[in-house]
Amino acid sequence: MRVSIKIIIAALFVMSAPIAGQAQDANPAKAETAAPKVQVESRLERQVRNIASLLRCPVCQGESVYDSHADVAVEMKTLIAEKITAGETTEQILTYFKDRYGNYILMEPPAEGLHWVIWIFPGFMALLGAMFLVQHLRSSAKAEQQRFEEQAKSKEAPGEIEELSL
Repeated sequence: MRVSIKIIIAALFVMSAPIAGQAQDANPAKAETAAPKVQVESRLERQVRNIASLLRCPVCQGESVYDSHADVAVEMKTLIAEKITAGETTEQILTYFKDRYGNYILMEPPAEGLHWVIWIFPGFMALLGAMFLVQHLRSSAKAEQQRFEEQAKSKEAPGEIEELSL
């Protein structure tokens, strides 16, 4: 078994060697042009990427403007680039989009005003659920204890006392 696996691996290795050699000898000019070119990101592209990643795409769910390929997102990226070349700061650009779309356009809306409800609500609901759970367990324990006492009283006959074993 071991010998056959070794033979198969060796055969695959020998068969792939001439193919690799042919690819290199076929056309050296194509090999040079086929090499991937390193794209250098310009300062403008970097700033557009940074700002667009802070904004939520109004069409897509949960995607940033930078990651989205929707028409609106492409237009927003173009507008961001125009505003950067006009000399606007990141804060001014974000304020521009907040004024037009509201705080929803930000990937991480600020925890202020009505947004505090969004940040506090999960903790409040967990606390409320824990309180209901404790109350339910207490009331069911009381009901169980009362039912046990009633059974004990009903089993006792007048004048007779039975021992209850737990």
